[in-house]
Amino acid sequence: MRAEEELQFMMDFYPELFPTRNHCLDHLFCSIGNGYDWRKGELVDRDCEFTKRYRLADEIVRARPRNEEAYRMRLEVEKEIRREKGDSYRITPQNVKYNFHWSVPSKEYSYLYHYPKNIKEDWLALLKECERQLIEEGIIPDGNRLREGQEDVSGQRKETEEASHVQGLSL
Repeated sequence: MRAEEELQFMMDFYPELFPTRNHCLDHLFCSIGNGYDWRKGELVDRDCEFTKRYRLADEIVRARPRNEEAYRMRLEVEKEIRREKGDSYRITPQNVKYNFHWSVPSKEYSYLYHYPKNIKEDWLALLKECERQLIEEGIIPDGNRLREGQEDVSGQRKETEEASHVQGLSL
């Protein structure tokens, strides 16, 4: 599935989990054990039966959540409530999606750092979008730029100086 179609699928079928692009990008590239695998240069959901029969009627250029305007308005309300309540503010199932925080991607396991040499252009664009967001938010340092094609086509990790060093350590 094309990268933007996958984001749209996530936001359409699971809007409570993925109300924004950032929620999707965080899940795909920063989370460990997210249920996706690299196959033929694309991230593929290995468990979802819906993706096998899901097709968009029209091609999309950029995925958008269904209720983006309502989400943004509620987000501002939640920020105000959080400011007013201070330490007494509690995250609940009703407001958890308005308290988004990027996951810190693992250099050892996250797909942000581990992607195939044959990654498709649209998936690389999403990966770079995620990287830019993480740098802007201060989650990863600017000097921590990605190197393209860190894995060979089979999905095996390419040996790097850092990986060699880590493998040489006994824990």
